[in-house]
Amino acid sequence: MKRLLEEVVKESVDYAILSHTWMRDTPGDITFHDWATREHDPRGNNKIVKFCEVAARNHSVTLGWIDTVCINKDSSSELDESIRSMYNWYRGASVCITYLSETASISDAHRDSWFTRGWTLQELLAPVRSVFYNKCWNELGCSDDSEVQTVIQKASGITTKELNLSWKGSIAEIPFSRRMQMACGRQVTREEDTSYSLMGILGVDIPIAYGEGTRRAFFRLVREL
Repeated sequence: MKRLLEEVVKESVDYAILSHTWMRDTPGDITFHDWATREHDPRGNNKIVKFCEVAARNHSVTLGWIDTVCINKDSSSELDESIRSMYNWYRGASVCITYLSETASISDAHRDSWFTRGWTLQELLAPVRSVFYNKCWNELGCSDDSEVQTVIQKASGITTKELNLSWKGSIAEIPFSRRMQMACGRQVTREEDTSYSLMGILGVDIPIAYGEGTRRAFFRLVREL
């Protein structure tokens, strides 16, 4: 029943989803376990508040999803399901709010570390519509703006044609080798995420097994391909 209810919600309810880089200092982002005491971390809480404000005010969406607070990482089964579902969650959102925390203006957006992280690649490719915001939560532009697409190409090397194929749901038309090439050089916190973050992009599904190491995770990913 729970799974059926989740599917009904996904198919019938509009929600906004946040794409961002985690704060690297302490205290950092609010996590699942910090929710009840989130006001004790004003900086982390402010990101949540601003995301909700932007989603409601600018996009008329009253439900939002953020990876930091919506996943209980202490539950191995929930973490496994969440990671394997991540691409579809971003794909199913009515709008992806992309927060570039190091960016002041569109002219310097290509330098933001958001373009260097492993997980943000699928957060770039999966959504039907993305809207980019700077560090002050001022709108920089939408994914279909030519200026934004120029920034993306400059920062990542991904072409406008490839972006449009992805956003239209035709990512399978981009060769496997090219999709894997897009991920080269991107940084992850846990080594296995180099492979896990590619599942949705490559259209494969493997169980999550943190601790198996980079080589084993990559072997299983390639075997599925």
